[in-house]
Amino acid sequence: MIKKRKSYRVVAGSIRSELLRGLSRKICIGALAFSAAVVLLPGGKVGAYASDQTRVSSDESQVTVGYDDLDDTLQKGGLGVVVEQQDGAASLASTYDATALEKLIVEGIKAWQTSIDVSELGLTRDDIDNGAVRSIINSHPEFISLSGGYTYWTSGSSITKIQFTYLTNAKEEQQELDAALQEVKSKIDTSGMSAEEIVLAYHEYLTSTVAYAYEDYFNGTIAANHGYDMYGALVKHSCVCQGYAETMFYLLREAGLSCAIASSENINHAWNIVKIRGNWYHIDATWDDPVWDMPGRSYHDYFLVSFDTMNKNTLINHTKDRTDMVVSAQWGDTYTTAVDTTYESGKFWNGIEKAIFYKDGYWYSISEGSSKTSFNINKYQYSTNINKVLYSGTAKWTTPSGGYYPGVYSSIYLRGDNLYFTTPDSLNKIDITSTNVIPTELINIRTQYNSSTGNNLYAFGEQYGKLVYFITDSPNIKKTKDSSNSSKYNKEYAEYTFEMCISHKWNAGVVTKEPTYTSTGTKKYTCTNCGETKIETIAKLVCTSHVWDSGKVVTAPTYKTEGTKKYTCKNCGTTKTETIAKLVCTKHAWDAGVVTIQPTYKTEGTRKYTCTNCGETKTETIAKLVCTDHAWDNGMVTKKATYTATGVRKYTCKTCGAAKQVTIARLKLAKVTVKSAQQAGAIKLTWNKASGASGYKIYRRTAKGRYVCIKTVKSGTTSYVDKTVKSGNRYYYCVKAYNGNVLSGYTEASILYIKAPVVTVRKSAQGVKLSWKKSAGAKKYIVYRKTPTGKYRAVKTVTAKTLSWTDKTAKKGQTYYYIVKAVNNKTYSAASPQKRIKR
Repeated sequence: MIKKRKSYRVVAGSIRSELLRGLSRKICIGALAFSAAVVLLPGGKVGAYASDQTRVSSDESQVTVGYDDLDDTLQKGGLGVVVEQQDGAASLASTYDATALEKLIVEGIKAWQTSIDVSELGLTRDDIDNGAVRSIINSHPEFISLSGGYTYWTSGSSITKIQFTYLTNAKEEQQELDAALQEVKSKIDTSGMSAEEIVLAYHEYLTSTVAYAYEDYFNGTIAANHGYDMYGALVKHSCVCQGYAETMFYLLREAGLSCAIASSENINHAWNIVKIRGNWYHIDATWDDPVWDMPGRSYHDYFLVSFDTMNKNTLINHTKDRTDMVVSAQWGDTYTTAVDTTYESGKFWNGIEKAIFYKDGYWYSISEGSSKTSFNINKYQYSTNINKVLYSGTAKWTTPSGGYYPGVYSSIYLRGDNLYFTTPDSLNKIDITSTNVIPTELINIRTQYNSSTGNNLYAFGEQYGKLVYFITDSPNIKKTKDSSNSSKYNKEYAEYTFEMCISHKWNAGVVTKEPTYTSTGTKKYTCTNCGETKIETIAKLVCTSHVWDSGKVVTAPTYKTEGTKKYTCKNCGTTKTETIAKLVCTKHAWDAGVVTIQPTYKTEGTRKYTCTNCGETKTETIAKLVCTDHAWDNGMVTKKATYTATGVRKYTCKTCGAAKQVTIARLKLAKVTVKSAQQAGAIKLTWNKASGASGYKIYRRTAKGRYVCIKTVKSGTTSYVDKTVKSGNRYYYCVKAYNGNVLSGYTEASILYIKAPVVTVRKSAQGVKLSWKKSAGAKKYIVYRKTPTGKYRAVKTVTAKTLSWTDKTAKKGQTYYYIVKAVNNKTYSAASPQKRIKR
């Protein structure tokens, strides 16, 4: 991607500075190798067409061979976006095992396999066309060794085998990349870092060690020089946006952070997205690394920003934006819109335009001091938000015309405990562990290079694996095309190498002290670049077959305790200890013994005897005490008595615990008392409820007869209506409660039943005439009358032979109610049904 540069302007007179972002970045035309295989689909999706397939047979039952190119993968310069083909026809849902496919391909490529059997995964040609394999390659940017595309074999619609080819020098380059990744791991210790610190550490590493491949872009040699992949970023230290994005994606994935690669066709560019504490943020290390490359400079305009902020920054110098953004390689959670702006202000990196370095929990940076011509070197701890200024200085970046560039153009570089920094005139270092920081000048460009005023030390840092610094008259560092050689670009600055080994290459080492079985050895390694040495410990020799001596008794055994014997290996001095058995007592001499548990009336006791020779013990039982006079408790019912069976109560002696049982008599049902009453056409019986009764049996007799059970009812019933009676007869009743075969006592109730008269009424000339039928057993009849609001009153008593009566006192127009009762001495029948009449 062509990126616009930050340029710096000097204004004479009042001398002020202006940071121009005009021409800050241009579209990376050509850096993203868009091929005809990539199209923009509706909704802003970018899809990759499958390549042509070579089928040796159109018969679905025959074996066919297909080929799929990988030109649109990230490593080859594509966007790396894979979506299903939109061909207007519905396709069957894929059922292949994607996890197993990724595992097979990743393990296969790592093992340099050319043929991978996928016949058991359910993979189809549609899956191939929809990017099943390409998506895996995109998600593993560490694979840089594939040559072209891959071939696949089918049987019917199923894919049976995938075949890869590798570049000629693939293994050598993969080993170099693996070594570079190990170097990153050794230089960046993320333990103890927060998630955002981890992202910052990788951002600073890329922007401070990688140079944008500007010349390769202009010369069309990006792919040839690994500009699209991680090899270019970490081994050659030069790449375009894919190289930055792939490397950042790989490092974030290895750190366990959900992340992805995003891309835009509008601006032909790729960058990263990361999830921190539930929110997504954009990171564009490419656009935070200036072009032409300026060692030591690292911007933070595109570090952990929202989509809107990133897009707004993009539109400052571009006519197109990133609204067509698509997400390609993704790991962890699924991306959702990045809207949080937490890290865009108030953070120590905001506004910093130089590389920031990390060591032992602290971040080191250089920033503007109290004026435009002063600077501070800072030591900041993110976890506590505490900043300490290690050193402050002044620096005036003069121009040949007498003006100056206001601001901080100094760079820093951290190596061990030494922090190197530049001023317009010099390269210096300070000891970050010192309590009294005093800079040491290492290079003065005025004396060493006779640089005139206006020429300053504007850049200092890593470039292409070396530590370099530039001397020029402007912070706008650039190269221009050679007028006689179109592929050559001339530096408009003087470049010098600072002799410091920034990446040690250790030799095989020399043993300086041989290890033995009892002591470690040492081995000295020397860096083949700079001659620096390091000492590593060689582990003690391992004695695999000990030769033990005859041993020495450490503790002699006795009758009571074991002894010990110590053996020593004659080779390595390792010792072992073995147990000597206690002495054996062949004839015990028992003492008188000690009672350890006293016997009681309930439990036996014990007596312990000890051998006076060896101390061995034995225990004997003492019989329980004998209780001669029991003291019984109140007892406990072990079986409750019922109405049909006796119960049991158990008594226990309080002294010795002996027990006895006593029988509890069966329960008795309570006597049932019955009462009788007249009812219309019946006799009603009522009685008391008997506790424990299962039910009741109702008996009846006449004066000369025997009791006969006329009804059995359930326990909840305490009344019964006998409708089988005849008027004029005297009846005797009793009710017995029962439980099983047990019957309760009872009382007898006697009643003379007189049937209630059946009455008719009518109006007559003299009043209201009542008539009724004879009730057997009646000796007289009583007529009762009431008005609608009154109570019944007896108005007439007649003899048993009289079966009608006229109420001559009834008034005309008045409504009356009448009833009649038959009477035998003190026995009254039930009232006849009420009759209503209006005279």
